[in-house]
Amino acid sequence: MRYREMYLLCLLSLASCIGTDFIDDPKDATILTEVTSISLKVGETAQIEATYYYNMWVAKEDAELIWQSNDRSVASVDQSGKVTAVGKGQTKIQISYANEETVTVDVTVVENTDDVARVQITAPGSSLMINETIQLTARAFTMDDVEITDKPVIWTSANETLATVNSSGLVTAHSNGIVSITAEIEEVKSPPLQLMIGTQARSGVFEGSGSYKAVGTATLFIDDNDQLILTFSADFETSFALGTFVYLANSTSGTVVRSQGLEIAEVTTNGAKTYNVSLVNSSVGLNDYNYVILLCKPASITFGSAALN
Repeated sequence: MRYREMYLLCLLSLASCIGTDFIDDPKDATILTEVTSISLKVGETAQIEATYYYNMWVAKEDAELIWQSNDRSVASVDQSGKVTAVGKGQTKIQISYANEETVTVDVTVVENTDDVARVQITAPGSSLMINETIQLTARAFTMDDVEITDKPVIWTSANETLATVNSSGLVTAHSNGIVSITAEIEEVKSPPLQLMIGTQARSGVFEGSGSYKAVGTATLFIDDNDQLILTFSADFETSFALGTFVYLANSTSGTVVRSQGLEIAEVTTNGAKTYNVSLVNSSVGLNDYNYVILLCKPASITFGSAALN
């Protein structure tokens, strides 16, 4: 092989997932941040770094991002991404570029370091049949990740026709559908927990791998037509590169996922998604795989995973 051909092959292999692939990969714009949520004390500031990529991993360094706080009484943000904690509460910082892309960062502001800064819901499962019950647990943490116990919890169901939740976190299923349950401790709300009612389902919350971003909920369920369906929640966000794909797998190792997992589809945008797994492979069952994986396929790098419960 001639030197020039070897040189080009080396360039292509090194560039996978970091910016250069000249064959079939799409080149959608995206904004990436180094954090998805932050906690601050009143009066503190934090710098959020965000970069607009107009061609996957090709950055537009002079892009003028638009920064906006959903509630400036909680936290304000200037046009450089500097966030200032104003008053106790929660809000979202929106980061956008022109009309192409918008991402958000959750901000919780506390008055003292021992205040509740994060609330997390745990559940023994993710699906219920009609009239079935499931016990949820809410845990509270400080901004230093120290757990706070014995605090009252306010439980809320987003749709009480689907399911209700009592003051102790016991959920009762009433009708078919997907319902979101939240827990609030000292005015700090948890991310919503999605439960599938009246059908067979498994779900999990995405977690990023290393420095890569992955948030939102993945739900795998059997619909009324006996089709296996995979959905992502509306708050789904991930890092993008040249060839980011959704897989079902029994490992989070990128090389194992690519060789042994089931490739579902390429993902190029954030937000809610629906995939018909049965159309990919009609023999796959609800319990055949334990993870939903976001994989940079060219380099076999796992960007994020959701363990299905």
